[in-house]
Amino acid sequence: MTLKKTFCLTAILCLLLTFWANSAWAIVEIKGTFTAQKTCQAVQSIKTRANPGNVQVSPQKSYPVVGKNQKDASYYLITIDDAKPPVRWVNIECGQLSRTPVVNSPSDYLLAISWQPSFCETKPKKPECIDRTDKNFEATNLALHGLWPQPSTNIYCNVSDRIKELDKQNRWSEMPPINLSPDTLTRLRVVMPGVASNLHLHEWYKHGTCYGTSPEQYFQDAMTLLTKINNSEVRNLLVANIGKDLNSSQIRNKFEQTFGNGAGDKVQIKCENDIDQQQQRMITELWVNLRGNIDRDPDLKSLLAKAPNVPLGCPSGEVDPIGINEKLWRNFR
Repeated sequence: MTLKKTFCLTAILCLLLTFWANSAWAIVEIKGTFTAQKTCQAVQSIKTRANPGNVQVSPQKSYPVVGKNQKDASYYLITIDDAKPPVRWVNIECGQLSRTPVVNSPSDYLLAISWQPSFCETKPKKPECIDRTDKNFEATNLALHGLWPQPSTNIYCNVSDRIKELDKQNRWSEMPPINLSPDTLTRLRVVMPGVASNLHLHEWYKHGTCYGTSPEQYFQDAMTLLTKINNSEVRNLLVANIGKDLNSSQIRNKFEQTFGNGAGDKVQIKCENDIDQQQQRMITELWVNLRGNIDRDPDLKSLLAKAPNVPLGCPSGEVDPIGINEKLWRNFR
């Protein structure tokens, strides 16, 4: 280790020890990024509210996180380069924390993408399922459900108990809003129809908080992956079979042809039965397993090649056309 690095580490340690002594709070070490959603005081001491220089965090700006005041945090300890001292406490309600992923370690993800017409056959009262036509994006494209860091237990990273409770009760509209640019939100409303039911808030708090980036980057990455599949022959296969039964092995074979040998083994097909009298089995989702770093232009072929093999799922199902069974819909009104 160089003398310069040793000096920097010593300086940071001294600052943290000073904070520990002055704040009367224990410091739980964490690493991540805090993205402010509103203007808030960045104090030196939680107890006294001392704030040398009257330092504030600025909306949409991100700050490195080095700790929190307790396990169920009410404050994060962040660094602000131009502040003196630079290490400050900020209330967790002022923004969002994104945990930093382990560097140089393979990351596993599950990209859940939906055939929305089938979903709406089973949940016709959802806002995103009302007044849909064949002009809608989801009529001929796979829609975004979510991007889930794996394993499946990797959820709710640094999310308060209150938000967890709201999420588990499906009270998504009561959850705090997240910081997305107007362009990203506009695009998300198209490719993720569930935004009408605040699905994006559920996906962020349950899964996105463990992704290691801001909400903006999380959803941009998810949409990029979705676009690569929708621009492929996989989507064309589904569209060509709208209104027909499709064998799941055909979907896997199309992944093989498009994204390389073994790619199909990384995809699990999910089905549900329609809720009408016929109870026809419909393809509802594709669960696409990925491994590796997801950058701004991800190599989907590589991400699939490195991912673990998964079971096939349901053997076949109908590719449902958009539009709810009218007789059935009248029964739900």
